[in-house]
Amino acid sequence: MPLLFIYGDLRTEKNALLINQEATSVDEQVWTSGKLYDDNGKAYLAEDTNALTYGELVEINEEKLTELENEFNWTLSTVDVYASTGEQYKANMYEENKLIGDKLEEVPFGDWKVYCYLKNENLYYFAYGSCMDDNRFKMANVDQYFTSIAGKGVLENYGFRFTRSSEDGGKADIIVSHMEKVEGVVYKVPLEAIDYLYEREGVYRKRYRPTIIKLTLNHGETIEGITFVSVDKDPETKPTERYANEILRGAAEILSPSYVARIRSHINHLLN
Repeated sequence: MPLLFIYGDLRTEKNALLINQEATSVDEQVWTSGKLYDDNGKAYLAEDTNALTYGELVEINEEKLTELENEFNWTLSTVDVYASTGEQYKANMYEENKLIGDKLEEVPFGDWKVYCYLKNENLYYFAYGSCMDDNRFKMANVDQYFTSIAGKGVLENYGFRFTRSSEDGGKADIIVSHMEKVEGVVYKVPLEAIDYLYEREGVYRKRYRPTIIKLTLNHGETIEGITFVSVDKDPETKPTERYANEILRGAAEILSPSYVARIRSHINHLLN
């Protein structure tokens, strides 16, 4: 089936495509070159080889591809799409027509879903690394933002890795990996917590970037939440013992014993 790169409202509407078996998700964490704008509530992607726009790659049947093109009067083009796994794809992409004369607002970090999600007053934050431990929240005097814990979150089709290298060892990261799952602590946070998280995760220094993912909570409820993934994936590097202990200390409080044991085993393998 043809590949389709989606980056705007179709990223949320694609759920209907999946339910109707008209599309299949290939990779939620892909990107292409171009600068993304908000054009009166619609995503507009402008050519710019120095900027990146993030989206999702889906397989879609030919009939639905044509139907969407006719329904929305979109222009269909072919683009190069890149994945964090190192794969490169040729994919179809619908281009929104810019409304002439209207002011464009740049979408931060080139991610439409993050841009829309942050318009909510209360957010869910998925912590899968050292942020599961609240000690550094207290040290930074921001622990008041992280007192409401929604419970354990399970992220399907992702794997836990240490693929963000730094001067003091490997840092936690998640990668797209079908058949794996990542557990983490889900905090319900106010919008004010985002500035702290962006600074801590090095978003402005392009170390990690925000992304929106679908989670299943303890009682089976499905929600969307914000988390952070490394911008560049490096070969796995062993973490420092202090950093590893932060992760394990936070994980032991909420996550399943089997998952904690798996993470502990993975850390020990890297350390030895």
